[in-house]
Amino acid sequence: MEKLAKSGLYYLVLFMLCFVGGRLTAQSQEQSVVVSNTQRDAKLAIVIDDFGYNGEGTKEMLALDIPFTVALMPFSEDSAENVILAEEAGKEIIIHMPMQSKTGDPSWVGDTGIFCNMTDAEIVSVVEEAFVVVPNAVGVNNHMGSAVMEDGRSLGVLMAELSKRDVFFLDSVTTGASLGQELAETNDVSFLARDVFLDSTDSKDEVKANLRRAAEIALANGEAVAIGHVGPEGGMVTVEAIGELQEELEDLGITFVFASELQS
Repeated sequence: MEKLAKSGLYYLVLFMLCFVGGRLTAQSQEQSVVVSNTQRDAKLAIVIDDFGYNGEGTKEMLALDIPFTVALMPFSEDSAENVILAEEAGKEIIIHMPMQSKTGDPSWVGDTGIFCNMTDAEIVSVVEEAFVVVPNAVGVNNHMGSAVMEDGRSLGVLMAELSKRDVFFLDSVTTGASLGQELAETNDVSFLARDVFLDSTDSKDEVKANLRRAAEIALANGEAVAIGHVGPEGGMVTVEAIGELQEELEDLGITFVFASELQS
């Protein structure tokens, strides 16, 4: 009997050890599942438009210690200087190409850009001139441009030129009837589209809300593109909002990247 009792005690202890060990293992597995479910490869590309004329926040924006893409207007008086500043800051540069708009003041586009009444050769010449000013540009996005983005001929000429240079196109989405993606695919041009505009407001809280919305899109879809501005459309309000939210967004799992890293 004593031997059986000892044997029974042995198996009871063994059972308890196995039970406790199993519970600990299960808890460990549950914890690992929770951790893995919160880990996302969420990339956020911030593109800052309107570099090229030393607008408010230019130097402060370039001093931010995150990767972002500089969209530089090529035909402004400070374009060449801003190219150097952006390169020295280690930022990626794309051409912020002025294009004819259906709305707004024509002066916002400027005298040099792409217009629907231009010949194919004239459009090619404008593109060539832009790349002379910004020789290391890895892409192009549209400044204004709702008219051109809906015009298959003029936009098609631009896309053909981008294809020759193997650079991407970012649609700023200034019109819901954009032919950007269709013509990019036709010309074998890598294509991106804006998800969120960050600014055009004096409210830092509003810019922060837009940044958080861009982060939510990135966490849901794996990536997102947000466009902000230097100068009167954003400037210091946008700089400060990005700087103040950087750590918060990184803690959520956001990785700041250049736009080129999202190319399809």
